[in-house]
Amino acid sequence: MTIKPTLASLMLLSGLLLSANGYAQDTVTLRLHHFAAPATPVQTEYLEPWAKRIEEQSEGAIKVEIFPAMQLGGSAPSLYDQAKDGVVDISWTLLSYTPNRFPESEAFDQPFLPTTGEATSMAAHEFATTHMQDAFEGVYPIAVFAHTPGKIHTRDTSVESADDLKGLAMRAPSKTMNRYLGLLGAQAVGMPMPQIPEAISRGVINGLTLPFESAAALGVLDIAQNHTFFEGEQGLYTAMMVLVLNQASYDALSSELKQVIDDNAGLQEAQRIGQAMDQAEERAIEAIEASGEGEMFYIAQDSLQPWQAAAETATAQWIADMDSRGFDGQLLYDEATRLVEKYTEQTK
Repeated sequence: MTIKPTLASLMLLSGLLLSANGYAQDTVTLRLHHFAAPATPVQTEYLEPWAKRIEEQSEGAIKVEIFPAMQLGGSAPSLYDQAKDGVVDISWTLLSYTPNRFPESEAFDQPFLPTTGEATSMAAHEFATTHMQDAFEGVYPIAVFAHTPGKIHTRDTSVESADDLKGLAMRAPSKTMNRYLGLLGAQAVGMPMPQIPEAISRGVINGLTLPFESAAALGVLDIAQNHTFFEGEQGLYTAMMVLVLNQASYDALSSELKQVIDDNAGLQEAQRIGQAMDQAEERAIEAIEASGEGEMFYIAQDSLQPWQAAAETATAQWIADMDSRGFDGQLLYDEATRLVEKYTEQTK
């Protein structure tokens, strides 16, 4: 007896062959490239769990391979364009690595703006999706975020007052912080994070500004053992960062796989990254305190006046620069401040 397959049975078999996991698309591998060390908490406590979520929720149809420390080549300032141009699928980078390209983001570079990494990251994401949509043409922003406020770390001298910065060569993370440290009398030196360990070990710089969690992952806290904190709700500075996916890579996904990405992008991801950085910051500080190998110095509220005066000057100069470029600098700064206050209150 010959049994002829029905059209329905053939269609069913075709569907099964197309996708045993429910997604009618071959496995997609997304390459994620970033500048930081493999041990950085953003990788170990956010990117790796995020990649696992993506794989699980897509039932294995999407795999994410992570390449830290510029393993795929190029320089840290090239990371954004690597994702935009399709050299890689996803990149994590600081927008301040490309000065003047994302001018609105510099509102978050202003001194004494940030509170926690969580609250400031949520503020950064809302700010960027409101004021910077055109700047992200060609990429799909998975999350816009900001790191836990940075502290001052120095090698051979301690910074216990603003005067102690005078003449020190200090690594700064952004154009704004270069200006700010210069106003305090330091010799501001701009360089990407991967260059910091060699620079501090060789004495090219006397110190740096970074969160503890980043400095610990870089391995520089064994050299820069003097640490300066600022009392109060606002920290010294932060920087806006992005996790972006190449738009063509996103567009090539099936609708089901796009939904997996959509479900793991947005404000809640910025919040998760901020939380991971805050928790890592606490652990890094506790480890230094327990080791007894570093000295902690605290700038009290009643000693902040010279620091804040320089901050006001730096921010006023930035606002004037933005105005000369056709932006409303005051509006952008006020909006950044409002959003940080909003999410700080919301996350208490």
